Amino acid sequence: MLPRASSIRTGPFLFPRGSTAPGRWGTLSIMNSLETLLAAGQLAQAKTEAEKLLAKNPAHRDALVVMTKLSLVEGKLPQAEALLAKAEAQGATPETGLVRANIAAQKGQLAAALNAYQAVLALDPNRAEAHFGRGMMLIKQDKAPQALEALTHAVKLQPQQDVFRYRLGQVQLEAGKTEEGLATLREVITRQPRFVPAYLSLSHALSSQEKLVDARRVLEQGLKAVPNQPRLLASVTVLSMALRDLRTSYQAASALAASRPKDADAQANLAQLMLARGQIEQARHLCQTMASLGVSSESLKMAEATCFESQEPPAYDKAIAAYEQGMGISPDGWRAANNLGQLLLRIPAEPANTHLPRAVTVLEEATRRAPERPEPLLNLALAQARLGQEKKAKELVQKVLAMPLAEDTDIYQEATRLSQTLAKA
Repeated sequence: MLPRASSIRTGPFLFPRGSTAPGRWGTLSIMNSLETLLAAGQLAQAKTEAEKLLAKNPAHRDALVVMTKLSLVEGKLPQAEALLAKAEAQGATPETGLVRANIAAQKGQLAAALNAYQAVLALDPNRAEAHFGRGMMLIKQDKAPQALEALTHAVKLQPQQDVFRYRLGQVQLEAGKTEEGLATLREVITRQPRFVPAYLSLSHALSSQEKLVDARRVLEQGLKAVPNQPRLLASVTVLSMALRDLRTSYQAASALAASRPKDADAQANLAQLMLARGQIEQARHLCQTMASLGVSSESLKMAEATCFESQEPPAYDKAIAAYEQGMGISPDGWRAANNLGQLLLRIPAEPANTHLPRAVTVLEEATRRAPERPEPLLNLALAQARLGQEKKAKELVQKVLAMPLAEDTDIYQEATRLSQTLAKA
């Protein structure tokens, strides 16, 4: 699925300005100097220089604009608005207009932001940042044709600004211009080989077309340019698993875990792949190491539980305890509860139904946490059927079959078989 317009975000504009005629807007050299520091990421120095100017002249408009931008970067919206008001009191300029638009956008006031960008363009029709911001606001309002026009114009005005080009590629994909969008993202990668978001967006777009091999090649290309980049590694892991390439998934997961030694998700992902490869002891050691470091998650506890159940003989009591801990770590998570319910259904016991009441209780909790998921519902239906509660079981399995499930999926077929069995009961 391609990213929706609402997922495309804009932040404070710290891009370098486009070319402007000498002397325009007054203290151009000072403004350019401050903006250059911002564009280079030298925020502390930009702040120091702006504060020096304000110490001499508290109404220095250019310094106030820069301080406003820095406040936005720091997430201090009220402070930014107060600073901008002081700058605007001396008259509107394209600089104050861009910041005003950015503040409105951050507050979710799309119409106000769009109006502010258009006001900037009335003052300076060739201001690339204003065309860019206007395009981003238009796509958020589902006005794809106008957004594409604005973003295309921004790229023409500032072809060196690859952020503009990247967003244009995203919006082209959003608007259904798939080939154009793919070409634009590839161009960004060619121009900026270390631009990680472009690799991710291009790979995602190819995946949505079921071109999983091509999508993975893009990520591997990114990892050559930016070795061990966590987001690229995570995406390679997922794609390789989808391609049933356990070896590549394991390599990517290992690299990600090594680069993030205390990241619970990265370590849990590696543990699950170890289990898939039959490396039970390695997975158990990894889980216990993370626990000793105070790193834990629902997924890590689930992997630990699987290790205990895989022992010979199975350590069911420890597996149950691990699942319970996973449920406690993630109060809204349903997977540990669902897996615990499944475990209770398959533990050998005498009499046979010893664990069934508890399985029902746990699976009811799983369905409470995730009523939209078919897995706990189907497991709960199975537990109720084994308890002899055929009516409840039939109601639950019908809920599963009413969900939008593809008929060739395992869960749909299992639900169908259970429904047929209950119908004969």
